[in-house]
Formats: sequence, C-alpha cells, structure tokens
Amino acid sequence: MSRKGDLDRDSFFKSILGDIGESPEPDSSGIALEQIIFNPDQPRRHFAEEALAELAESIRSRGVLEPVLVRRREDGFELIAGERRTRAAQLAGLTHVPAVVLDVADDEALEISIMENLQREDLNAVEETEAVLRLLQLHLNLEREGVLQVLQDVYNEERGRPGSGKHDAGVQAELKGIFSRLGRFTPSSFYVNRVPILSFPEELLEAVRGGSLAFTKAQALARLDEPASRRRLLEEAVAPTLSLTEIRRRVRAAAGQPQPAAEPAVSGLADTRKLLKAGRVASLPAARRKQLEELLTEIRKLFEK
Repeated sequence: MSRKGDLDRDSFFKSILGDIGESPEPDSSGIALEQIIFNPDQPRRHFAEEALAELAESIRSRGVLEPVLVRRREDGFELIAGERRTRAAQLAGLTHVPAVVLDVADDEALEISIMENLQREDLNAVEETEAVLRLLQLHLNLEREGVLQVLQDVYNEERGRPGSGKHDAGVQAELKGIFSRLGRFTPSSFYVNRVPILSFPEELLEAVRGGSLAFTKAQALARLDEPASRRRLLEEAVAPTLSLTEIRRRVRAAAGQPQPAAEPAVSGLADTRKLLKAGRVASLPAARRKQLEELLTEIRKLFEK
C-alpha cells in the first residue's frame, strides 16, 4: 500500500474495484463546481477553517494537483472523494476542478470514499474509527454489532479464549485480510484502542472531531464518570498547555483515586548492582570490559565534582 497522502491510483482502484485495466483519466476540461453535489455519507465530517484557507491559498498558486472522484447523477456529479479539495477550490475562486468520473454503485462509491479518506493523514481518530467500522460493515455484510462481535472473537482467539461461535472462520479471515490491506491496525489493536471510542461521552467525541482535543486526552477524560466534573475538566483540557500527564492526574483526583507514587531517583541501583557482580564483569570480552571501566570512571568523576 502506498504511504498515506501519496495515493497510488492504479493500486487503489484495483484494490477496491478489482482489475479494471488502466485507472480512469481525469476529465481534461474539469467539472464545474456548481455541478458537484456533496455526499452526506462521506467519512470526513469536520473541515477546519484555517486548514481549508491554507489549502485554498495553495490552490490559487498551484491549482488542484489531484483530481477529485465523482459519479454521474441526473442533476450533476456526486462527489465520492475530495470534498476538502473541492471546498478549498471554491474558496480559491475556481469555477472548475479536475475530476475522475466513475461508474459505480452506491456501496462501491461509499467504499471508495472510505478507503480514499483512510489513506490521508488528517482524519481525526473518531472519523477514522467510524470509517473503518463502516468499511468492515460493507465488506462483511454485517450490522455494526455483528462487526464488533467478530472483532471480539478475533481478539479472544489470539489470547486462547473461546469465541462466540456466531460467525465462521471465513468471516474472521476476511476481517483480518481487510486490516492487512489497510496496513493501519491489527484487529486486536483496533478492538482495544479504538472500539472504546464508541462509548465516549458525546462532548468528548465532538471535541476530538472538532480538533480541539487530542484523542489521548479524550481517552483519559473518558475514565471520569461524573458528567459535571468531566465537563469542567474538558474545558481546561482543550488548552494546549495542559499536558496528558496533568490531565490524568486531575482525573484521578476528581475520581478520588490515589496518585501513583513518585518513582525514586535511585530505582535502578539494585539492578545496576546485579549487573556489576564480579562474575558477570569477568565474563565480558576485553573490549566491553574496557568500555565499562571508562563508564565507571566517568560516574566516579561526577560524584567527585
């Protein structure tokens, strides 16, 4: 798979639509922006105004470098992928954008939209998680709960635990294949680190979607069950100066949990003594013994200063 943000179109179209020969070429004349219809089901929901303005400025000087993907409709062209580029092109004052016109069904259009967005770096963690789950639903032909059950079964299988028995091994194999093609998560890492997002309080989801709160900070805040305390801390947590460590400390304090004991500065001395036993030192090759002696000399000098 090509790296995120650098989409290999031949590989991309083949992975989604099968081997269709050469990937479609962009419309040479471009498509009028007024003919493009935005797709309400596309994975990206949040468009930061500052980032759009920066992209618009780039488009003014360099143009739209990568065509958007659309499909024909009676009333125009429905956008499959490239909404951010399209919105920025509008801001830049363009009237047309280069576009690849695809002849695809509804489910194929949604799958392409999801996959194309997952290739990019600026999907937030909530959008990315929702996009992966929708992709799994499409491929496995299951509702959300069914997909979550398969993920749990794969997770349990890897740990030697019994599964639910609700889905056969072929479904699990297909799920693993999808994650392998995505190259972003394993089924287990997705299940452990991303599925819990679905139970986050809505205010945390909105803060992550809007870009005001890092996903890791949202994870920490989600551990605080009391809504009023969580909202108060959320207001502080959106400030970039409040570190993740400090947020975790405040969450523990608000929940009445003890703070972790500070690690003593000499916590590694016991291990060091074991390493410096005469027998172990004597077993080292001469060159490594010399390196050790030099290090010990440096340590001794530090204490003498």
